[in-house]
Amino acid sequence: MKVKELLPGDRVSEQGKHDAVDFEVVSINKMGQRFKVTFRSILGIASASYSGDAYIAASR
Repeated sequence: MKVKELLPGDRVSEQGKHDAVDFEVVSINKMGQRFKVTFRSILGIASASYSGDAYIAASR
């Protein structure tokens, strides 16, 4: 789904070197044409900045 369509609670899974890591979207904030997405996982909380039209493999 497009980053600009993400909602808190959406889930993203990313394959690491050894195991998959599951992330939950905590918040999404529009910053001009970009979006700051905050994620929570077993690794902690982190944020990333994306173009609103970028695609991310997320599920609801």
